[in-house]
Amino acid sequence: MNKCTTSLLLLLSFLLTGSSVIGQHQENSEQIKTLKIAFFTEKLELTPEEASVFWPIYNAHENAKEALRAEQRKEIRDRFETLESLSETEAKNALARYLELEEKEEELDKAYYKRISNEFSAVRTLKLFQAEQEFRRRLLQEYRKRKGSKP
Repeated sequence: MNKCTTSLLLLLSFLLTGSSVIGQHQENSEQIKTLKIAFFTEKLELTPEEASVFWPIYNAHENAKEALRAEQRKEIRDRFETLESLSETEAKNALARYLELEEKEEELDKAYYKRISNEFSAVRTLKLFQAEQEFRRRLLQEYRKRKGSKP
């Protein structure tokens, strides 16, 4: 493991240590975004010029996905206190809306990866898939490690 990756992991470990404090949620989220930028930039070997093209596309995609997730929470997950309180008609409508939002997210992803592959090579687009998966895996590992070490 190279020095930059090791430093990122140590910093990530440090950040997740304080993640149990509710007031730090926004701060931790911003710090994780900072780590993600460094991690992706390194993994994709982005030059400053390439980064200036990549990050606006990536950020617009992440914002669009977050808006869809918020819509999904508002319309489906948080709308009903318990599934037992739903009528069959309400459940069918909620399920149909959920599937519609899932399709929208899939279309967003397709458009995003198509745009990325038009701006960068197919190989680098596949490296992006790999970097996203690796970042999520490391983040989850750190979270589990920190959660497991609490009393």
